[in-house]
Amino acid sequence: MGLLKTIFFILVFYYLFRFIARVIVPFLLGRQMNKMNNHYKREQSFKTQKKREEGKVTIQKKHKSPKKVSPDVGEYIDYEEVKD
Repeated sequence: MGLLKTIFFILVFYYLFRFIARVIVPFLLGRQMNKMNNHYKREQSFKTQKKREEGKVTIQKKHKSPKKVSPDVGEYIDYEEVKD
């Protein structure tokens, strides 16, 4: 009796999982595709707004952030390994 009950529950959960997957997965994929499509459209509109005159050269430099070193690190000492 216990084995039949276990097999029954396994089958019920299996078919329930398949049904839910068929309903929810396409919804989630469609939502993700809409997000990607909107992002692509924003990128394209941003690129078209920044059209430059032909032959004009612009140099943009990225600002380097200063390196953050913890005061607990101490000094670095270069050493050579001596083999006996």
